Amino acid sequence: MDNETYDDEIIKEIPVYLSNDAMKLLLLHYPTRLSKNDKLLSSNVTQCKYKSECEELEISYALDTDQNYDKGHGQELAAEMDKTSKDKSSYPSGMVDHLTFESHNTSSNTTDMIMYTSGKSIHLCPLKKTMNMLPKLSHIDKIDPKDENKKSSQNESEEEDEESEQIMAKFKDRPGKKSEKKKMQEMVKQRAMEPWIDLNFVPNGHYFSRGELDKFMLPYSNRSDQKDSDITITKVEKEVINENINAIRSRQLSKNEIKSYSLEKKIKILLFNAKMISTKMLINLLHKCGVPSEESVTTILTHLKEMAVLVRGNWTLKSEELYPDNTISSHFGLSFEVMRLLRDYIIHLLDSDQIVNRKNIGKIFNAPPEEVMDVLNSVAVLDKTKTWKLLVTDNDGFLETVDNYNEICKEQSDWWTTRVKQINTWLEQKPKKNSM
Repeated sequence: MDNETYDDEIIKEIPVYLSNDAMKLLLLHYPTRLSKNDKLLSSNVTQCKYKSECEELEISYALDTDQNYDKGHGQELAAEMDKTSKDKSSYPSGMVDHLTFESHNTSSNTTDMIMYTSGKSIHLCPLKKTMNMLPKLSHIDKIDPKDENKKSSQNESEEEDEESEQIMAKFKDRPGKKSEKKKMQEMVKQRAMEPWIDLNFVPNGHYFSRGELDKFMLPYSNRSDQKDSDITITKVEKEVINENINAIRSRQLSKNEIKSYSLEKKIKILLFNAKMISTKMLINLLHKCGVPSEESVTTILTHLKEMAVLVRGNWTLKSEELYPDNTISSHFGLSFEVMRLLRDYIIHLLDSDQIVNRKNIGKIFNAPPEEVMDVLNSVAVLDKTKTWKLLVTDNDGFLETVDNYNEICKEQSDWWTTRVKQINTWLEQKPKKNSM
C-alpha cells in the first residue's frame, strides 16, 4: 500500500495560503432547519448588534406575517411585552414580527478554520470562536401562560406545608466561595452595563461582502502578481477577453481579479454585485478596481447607458442583462421575455411610489411567488413597515454635475415611457384565465 501511494502521479499542485488570524472571524452555528419549507434565515435581517467586550451577538430576522401567522395572537404578545418592559417597545409594528437569535459560547479544544478555494489556490483563515445562535424567546419568557396554574399549585402546596415541619440545614461553604460569587456578580453587571453596538448586515453575495473576503486573499495575490506582472496580465487577458459575465461569475471574482477585465466588463461586474448604485460610488469602485483616475466620466457613462437604466438618480442593470435571450428563469422556467417585463414593471411601480403587492403581481404575470421574490430582491428591500422600497433612494447629486446631464435624463425618460407602453400592451394582449 505504501509503495502504491508513493507512485501516485501528481496531477496538479495548488498553493495553500494561511492568512493572518488578526481578522478575528466568528462562525455562527444555527439550529438545524428545513431549507425547503423554512425560509426564516433567508429573510431580511431587521437588526444586528454586538458587544465587543463580552462578545455577545444578537441578530433579528423578519417573520412573514402574511402567511401562516396569527396576527391577533402576535398583537397580544407584543402588547404584553410592552407592559412588562420599561424600555422602548420591542415591536414598533404592534405585533411580534421578528425572531431574534442570541449567541452562546461553545467550549472547544480545537482551532477551526474557514477555507476559500478558487480552483487555483486555497486560502485558510483561523476562526476566533464558534457561537451557537439560539432563539431568544423573550415574548415567551416574560409572559408565561401557565402562571395561574403555578400560583394555584403553589397555594395547594402551601396548605400541605402547614401540616409538615420545616427543617433548616446549613452547609459550611468551602474557602473562597464568597469571593467567587462576588466575581460572578461583577461579571454579570459588567455584561449588562456594556452598550450594544449596532452593526450593518451585508447579505451574502453583495459587493461589500466580497470585499471582506478579499482581505485575506489579496495580500497573497498581490505578491504573486509582483513577480512577473507582464506575463501574468498577458495570460489573464487572454482568458477574460471572451468570458461571459453573469451574476454567478461576478460574485466569484475578487477585486484583484476584476482589475484584469475591460472597463465595460468591470462596470457590468460591479452592477451585478451592487444591484443598484449611484454614479459617484460606481466611479470610486472602478478606481479601486484598476480604472485610472484620469479616465473620462463621459466614457464611463457611455458604457453605463448601454447596460443599465437610471432610477431616481441611481443605476441598475437592464433586465436584458439579467435575463439574456433564449434563457429561462431559475425556479419554474418562465421565459426571458416574461421575466424582463416582470422586472421592469416592478421597477416602474417602485419608481412611481405605487404599492407593490407580491400576490397581485404574481397573478398579473402568472408568475410563482419564488420568481416574483427573486425579481424584488434585485431592486428592492422591505422596510420596517413591511413595504417594498427601492434598494437605494438617496441621490448624491454627482450626476447633475456632468455636462450632458439633461441629455441623459431625457434619454432615460424616453426609454421608460416606451417601456411602460410595451408592458401595458403586453398585459392587454395577454390571454386571461377562464374563471370557473
